[in-house]
Parts: sequence; structure tokens; C-alpha cells
Amino acid sequence: VQFTDNQKYFQLFVLLSTQAAKQRMREIPSLRILALRAVGPAGCNPEIAFGGPPRDQRSNGLDSSGSNDDNDNNCDNSISKQKSSSLKIRMKRSASGISSSTIGDNSKDNMNNNKSSLPPKEPTMTSRLLRSLRDSTLPQQPFDGPSRPNANDVDIAHPWIMAVYPPREPPSNAPLMITTNATTTTIEDENDDDTNHETTTTTEFLAIEHSNRAVECIQELIEAFVESGRAGDSRMGVHFFREWVSAAIGHDAATAAITAKKDGKDRQRSSSKKRQKKKRSMTNESLPLGSLSLHNFAAGSILTFGAMERANVGCCLGTLDVSGVHGLTDDILTDVICNGSFPRLRRLSVKNCRKLTGKGIASLSKLTKLTALDLGGCFNIHPNDVVSLVQSHPSTKKGRFTELYASGLGWTDVALEEIVDLTEGNLRGLGVGFSPYISGPGLSLILPRLASTLDRLAVPFCPGMDDAAAVALGSTLPNLAVLDIRGCNKVSSLSRIMDQRSEGATAGHLFVLARYSGISNNSLEETMRLYDGLTCILDGGGVGEGIRR
Repeated sequence: VQFTDNQKYFQLFVLLSTQAAKQRMREIPSLRILALRAVGPAGCNPEIAFGGPPRDQRSNGLDSSGSNDDNDNNCDNSISKQKSSSLKIRMKRSASGISSSTIGDNSKDNMNNNKSSLPPKEPTMTSRLLRSLRDSTLPQQPFDGPSRPNANDVDIAHPWIMAVYPPREPPSNAPLMITTNATTTTIEDENDDDTNHETTTTTEFLAIEHSNRAVECIQELIEAFVESGRAGDSRMGVHFFREWVSAAIGHDAATAAITAKKDGKDRQRSSSKKRQKKKRSMTNESLPLGSLSLHNFAAGSILTFGAMERANVGCCLGTLDVSGVHGLTDDILTDVICNGSFPRLRRLSVKNCRKLTGKGIASLSKLTKLTALDLGGCFNIHPNDVVSLVQSHPSTKKGRFTELYASGLGWTDVALEEIVDLTEGNLRGLGVGFSPYISGPGLSLILPRLASTLDRLAVPFCPGMDDAAAVALGSTLPNLAVLDIRGCNKVSSLSRIMDQRSEGATAGHLFVLARYSGISNNSLEETMRLYDGLTCILDGGGVGEGIRR
């Protein structure tokens, strides 16, 4: 079915998600295909679906729903005009020798002066559908977005925004406990009929951390954009992210937060900026936290992050995944993400954002509540930059910096020891893979100092990781629950590791990612026959199976 209306594409998408939630049909592949088709053509603009038609069109008599038949054509024309004017401006600036940072600043100024970002007087139909979805009392279900599983996404900490549901009390490192209903039959007396007893146990699964149905729907929409190849930096703007805030904390709370931010900016200059920022931060502390992923959104730019800032996403954003966003630069990281607009950010992944350098990540010290960071694949960052960041970060001094994943940066034994010195007694997750300069004896001597806390370790494709180092870690890290040794072809067996762990009374289940290692199927079968409490994946699977949060 072909629609001529922007609004109806997104109504269809929200309705599909609503029906999927009601009927618990998320696992049906055809539904995910429909979700991809519901994104609409390249000219379909979420800004109109959530914010109504542009201001100039509203003044011509269009209603807030944007249901005029010519809406798509006007939208396409406005988008093409914006893109062409933006291209002309960039060409002129390029010819005049203006730096890229100046372009970013001017782009932000242009966005701040754009009146079309004002919210509509009345919510659009898509917004009303989304808000009704948030208020639903449907039970939580596993999140299964339109994106396809990819072996390249296998990581002990990713998907970054996922968490175990229901939440574990107290936190546990046991693997996901997936069970089914069981029916037992008992005979109490010869004259009595058989009695059936149905035993129901809670099934654990992965869901978006701090989520609800509306947040899941928006996240599915983002993944559908990326998966379909239709994600452009102009398609997710202020209205889109403002709707995410409403989905995360509720429309009334979102309106109050935006009003508080605006009032803080309009105050007289007699009160200091520091005092205003502190007061706004205290106001936002009562709001629930949300999680947002822009994973592999390669088209993300200053327009995207500027829209997030103007929509006040930071008032409730606790977890952010921008891994694979190639447009993320030092200037954006410093001037947008770390400028005070995201004060509640606790977990951040900039994995494979390869334009970032040590200068940019130094600004992460301004995110005072940060507890988990993923810098993997950012090859323009040196291990010494990471050491300096961890050393100066407020969370390290308060003992709250618990996870650091920085594979592919060229770690050495010296740099690894410095990190351990700074985080000893607090670090729970560590990733230093793809490091040819880390030695087996170095791993065996340095990492045991984290024995009291370390439960997740990733050392993939480290030539120094061999059987001797693996056995040493198995005996000295009793809390270790997740181990990534992919590509370590000198590790040929897990039997000696499990033998050392079996001698410890506190050792629990061990999950191992071992693709491309020296462990064969026959060796793994022998180990599984001898020892319990082991899960090992030798193929390209394992996406999300290492998550224990």
C-alpha cells in the first residue's frame, strides 16, 4: 500500500509496534519487514510526523496533523532546499578556508535560530499514538528490533543499552535463566483422580534498560532507519528527540523539564551560570533515566547531536550508544555531549568512532557521573590518553568507575598496569583486546590484582594470551563470569581453567567467547563432559549473551 502522507507512515509504524506488543508477535520476521517498510520513502520526514508541517505551511491553513495531500511534496521540496543551501554554504566556507569547527559552531547557531523546532500547539496523531503506547500496562517483553544479528557485533558489553529483565536482586553474574512452564502429575490416592500442578518460573531476557513500550517503538524506528539505509542527519531532529523524552519520562514531565531549561536560560545574568546549572541538575534528578542507541548511525552529525541538546534529551539520558557514528568528532564530543547538556550520563559507548582523538576524550572528565565507557576501535586514541582520562575523572576518585572497554588501542603491559593501579578494587569489566604488545606473563601478574571485583574480561586477538596465561587467570580471578578469548589461537583447551576454578568454592558459571581460538569442538566436548557451569561459543553467535547488568 502506498501512502501520500508523511503522517500515515509513522502512524502505521506505531500501530504495528502496538499490535506487536499486544499480541506478543515480535519474533515474527514478516512483522519486522513491515516495520522496515513503514519507515517510508526517502522523503518521509519524522519531524513532520511528530512536529506537524513547517511553520510557513501552518500559516497557509494546514492543520497540526500534516495530513494535506501535498504535504510530502512540500516536505521533499523543503528538505531539498535545506540540503542545497547547506551544501552551498559549506562550499563557500571550504573555498574561504574556514575550519570544520567553525562550520559546526555556525551550524549550531543556525539550528538555534530555526523557528520550525518549536513544538506544535496540538500533538500530532503519531504523538498521541506513541503516548498511549507509553501508558499501556502490557508486560515487558524481550526487545527484538529490525536490525539483523551480525557476528561483528559480538561483544561482552554490547548491545550497550540492553540489560537483564527482570532486574536481579541482588545483582548476579549467572547466565540468563530461560525456563518454560512445567506441568507435573501427582497421584495422592488410588480412588482420586490425577492432579496436575503447573509450575511457572520467571523467564529472564534482554530488554532496553529503563524502557517502556513507547521507548522501544522509537528505538525500533531508529534501527529501521539504519537497517534500511535511509538514515540521514536531517531525518531525526528536535521533534523526534523531543518525542523520545516524552516517551522516556512522560509528556507532562518532559514539558516541565523543557520549561525549566528555558527559564534557566532566560534568567537575569546576575545569578551565576554555575548556580543555574546546579539548580537545573537538582530538578532533573527526580526524573527517570532512559537509554538511547544510535548504533551504526553513520550519517550522524552536528545536526543530530545539536537536535538532541535542544530537545533536552540530557535531562533523562542515562545510557547512550553512539558506536559506529562516524560523524562524531572531538568538537561535537566537547561542545555538545560534554558541555553540561548531558549531566546524568552514566554509561557511554563511542566504540568505532574513529575521528575521536585524545583531545576529545579528555573532555569526558566533565561527565561526572560516568561509570562505564567503551572506546574500542578508536585507533586515533593512545592508551596514555585513556590512562590520563581515568586518572583525572571524578568517578575514579569516588570509586564509581567500574567498566572500561578499550580494545584496539595498542595496549602494553605498562599501560595496563597503570589502569589497574587506578581502578583496583572497583573495576568490574575490562577490555584490552587486539593488543599485540601485551604479554602472557603481564596478564598473569597484573590482572590478579583485580581479583576482588573483576567479573568480565575481554582479551580477543591478543597473541600473548596462551594456555599458561588462561590457567593463571582461571585460578586467580574467582569472580570471572565472562571471558572473551576470540582469536587467541594459543589457547587450546578450557579443561585446565575449569579445573582451577573447580577448586575454588566461590567460582560460578563461566561464559566464554572463543571463535577463531585454538579450542576445537572435540576439546570443548571433552571439557563439557568433565565440568559443569561452562558455556562456550565457537561460532559467530553470542550477541548479547555476555551481558550481566
